[in-house]
Amino acid sequence: MKRFLTTLIILLVVIVAGLTTLVMLVNPNDFRHYLVEQVEKKSGYQLEFNGDMRWHVWPTLSIITGPVSLTAPNAAKPILSADNMRLDVELWPLISHKLSVEQIVIDGAVIRKTPESEIQTHHNAPVAPGGAPTAAASQDKSSWLLDIEKINISNSLVIWQTAKDEFNLRNIDLSLKKNDKNQVAVKFSGNLNKNQQEFVFNLRADVNLSDINQKISGALTQFDYKLSGVDLPESGIEGQITGDFLYTKGKVESASLSKLAITANESALSGDASIQLTDTPQIVIKLAADKLDLDNLLGTASANINSEIETNNNRVGVKPVISGSNPQQYDLSGLKTFTANISLGINHLIYRGMIVNDVIFEAQNQTPRLTVSKLQGKAFGGDFSLPVTFNYSSTPAYVSAKPDLKNIDLTPLLNAFNMPQKLSGVISLNAALSGVGYDDYAVKNQWQGPVNFELRNAKLQGLNIPLLIQQSVSRVTNKINAPVNSGNFTEVDSFTVTGKLNKGNLNISSMNAVSPLVNISGQGRMNIPNETIDVNLGVNISNGWGGDSRLVQQLQAMTIPLRIYGSWHNLKYQLDVEKLLRNELRTQAKEAIGNFLKKEENKGLNDLLNSL
Repeated sequence: MKRFLTTLIILLVVIVAGLTTLVMLVNPNDFRHYLVEQVEKKSGYQLEFNGDMRWHVWPTLSIITGPVSLTAPNAAKPILSADNMRLDVELWPLISHKLSVEQIVIDGAVIRKTPESEIQTHHNAPVAPGGAPTAAASQDKSSWLLDIEKINISNSLVIWQTAKDEFNLRNIDLSLKKNDKNQVAVKFSGNLNKNQQEFVFNLRADVNLSDINQKISGALTQFDYKLSGVDLPESGIEGQITGDFLYTKGKVESASLSKLAITANESALSGDASIQLTDTPQIVIKLAADKLDLDNLLGTASANINSEIETNNNRVGVKPVISGSNPQQYDLSGLKTFTANISLGINHLIYRGMIVNDVIFEAQNQTPRLTVSKLQGKAFGGDFSLPVTFNYSSTPAYVSAKPDLKNIDLTPLLNAFNMPQKLSGVISLNAALSGVGYDDYAVKNQWQGPVNFELRNAKLQGLNIPLLIQQSVSRVTNKINAPVNSGNFTEVDSFTVTGKLNKGNLNISSMNAVSPLVNISGQGRMNIPNETIDVNLGVNISNGWGGDSRLVQQLQAMTIPLRIYGSWHNLKYQLDVEKLLRNELRTQAKEAIGNFLKKEENKGLNDLLNSL
């Protein structure tokens, strides 16, 4: 045992001495030119070292560098820069003065994806012949990519600039590890801050590079995320995404996600997505969900008319609502950069407290129009269809919609959109509306077009029209009995309206209400933004009268004019029963006198003829 320990100690001393001697004999700066040359040869990028390289022996044999940068050809700024870099190298290749890198570790790097860091081509630079790269060159590049076993970039910053915005991804941790010759395990995490919102993510994926010249495939095994901040639910939005991905090369490059599974809070989606990377990218998305809770995702739940305040309290730092319309907010010109075909099926959709079943959404984006060819579902005992077209050839975008509602209970619908619940019943509606914009303000203030609806089993709260007229008549004449109070509402079997919306004003050309008790017809106007109404009605009450039978018969045959106006929340009326009865009695008296005179005239003529 003593001899074994002695031998082991001697072996360790020899190894340490050999390692020390090797490190002393090999100058790491000798690899500087080799690394720069290889990077430029394989990628065209310029690798630059500032400062000396030095050995670091424990816990692994490594080369520590000073500040480093990687710059694209002719670029103004480096695509990557860091204060230092560590290269973990293999020992035995150093004996033959070769460098074999097991791992590259970079800490505190700044990675730029901006116009200044992109490859810049001079106008007078020679153009290489067209065609795909040779197989040898491609194979050489792919082999070089796999020469390094592992790359770690930690505590770093990614600056990503688009044509309109700049994004800063902070606390970036990126790990690329080669499992075998053709497999790479990727770990990527970080957070993005923008407009007082934070997006935190953690990604894991397995990438297959066995046919890198033709395609890259793999599986997104984990993508955990959380979005929180201003104008979002207090608890934020969080979930996971998994799926298989495929990127193919050729005449037309394309990428796809299959077996896609997305969760967001209490909602889940599954399906496929693909994109063809042509000059104008072509996107195809097909998703399905058993449940999609938009209230939970957007914080838009609505339970009553005052729920807007309650809803906002469930959201973090809600942005103030600005009255009026800014045309720039209807800018959809970004849709010109791609085409799309989107299909979405949802078994149960929750929005503003409404539960909508069997929702089908189909949309196509073809410049300059986004067409929602299908938006239909079932809710409140009926069904609806809402095809919409967005024309974004100019700003603001112009919208056309043809809503079609059939047999939907009106009360929960009004409740969901915080509308006064003065009317109730089962509504069927069709319209052809168009105008600038697509939010609540635009619909109420800028849209126009014909509107027709029918309300069955309708009830108007706050005003009992037959009772109002009957009580007014009973106060004028004691020949009519005052009716017993039967409630502060008007009920009819059917209520139909034909009108035209014109930028907030609904001009009602025809209004009819029918029931065994009363028949109402009229016309008028309604101001939707101000929530006011002014209509002139003709009311015929065929039943419910009591008192003098002769006067009752006269009243049953009369059409009584009634004006209803004012705020939806506090309706007013104008009714002059005394003048109406006075005019009616005057008319009847004239008719009676005329009949009497005619009778006397006929009698005198007959007496004259008889005397002859």
